Amino acid sequence: MLSRLIDAPRRGAIGVLDWVNDNPLSTAGVTMAAIAGLYLGVLVQGQLSTGPQASPASLVWSVVSNRPAYPLAIVVGIGSVVYRR
Repeated sequence: MLSRLIDAPRRGAIGVLDWVNDNPLSTAGVTMAAIAGLYLGVLVQGQLSTGPQASPASLVWSVVSNRPAYPLAIVVGIGSVVYRR
């Protein structure tokens, strides 16, 4: 029983690493989109916490329009995953 408990996570990790090794474009796309999305989320949260002078939608738009590379990275990252499927 103990050998199964030790072996199961190892097999799972090996399976994930094999998938990453077989799909580098999808892995890079998901990573790029996730990092860009998290960074934009942090920026938007920082803008909203300073006291909203306008509606949240306009604050989000101002953050996104000042940094157009991040939404583009999200689109390209998700596009690479969709294209591979």
